Amino acid sequence: MNIKLNFAKVCVVAAMAASMVCLPSSAHDGKHPDAPNPSPNGSVSQEVGYAEVSVKFGRPGVKGRAIWGELVPYNGGKPRPWVAGANGSTIITFAEDVKVNGEALEAGSYGFFIIPEEDSWTLIFSSNSSKFGIMQYKAEDDVLRLTVTPEKSVFQEWLDYRIEKTGELTATVNLHWENVKAGFSIEAMDHREK
Repeated sequence: MNIKLNFAKVCVVAAMAASMVCLPSSAHDGKHPDAPNPSPNGSVSQEVGYAEVSVKFGRPGVKGRAIWGELVPYNGGKPRPWVAGANGSTIITFAEDVKVNGEALEAGSYGFFIIPEEDSWTLIFSSNSSKFGIMQYKAEDDVLRLTVTPEKSVFQEWLDYRIEKTGELTATVNLHWENVKAGFSIEAMDHREK
């Protein structure tokens, strides 16, 4: 009788263990593990002259929310800028040295951050290009800061970056979300013999 009881206990324990193995181990936020990312990652790249330019970013949606000054608050002197996207830092890579709004910027990858205000934005290129560089953001890592004026634009549900060629060696890069866009110009070096 004692052997039968122990065998029954072993069977119950084995059945419980087997059922636990079948539970989804990758569930997140109480949702099905196959649920799509609410802010899917995106990337865009473009050859500008001889330099390839790429931007990697997360794409949050407007989803009926007020964005500028609300979901993305105006900075008001706070020390930490916005990551210019979702899911960690936005990363911009230049394959060659370029000029950004006329300022020299060496080839490499940069964390791209923004300090938004209602009438002007500060764009920051940081040497900290870690995906989660904003967690350790330090102003002394800033390589280049630009002040630009945001513009009203047609509605854009999902945050987007657009690289638009403006000439053989030039392009503009714009962040476009909700009804606002802002960005900077790129000028690549001319390698042709004069």
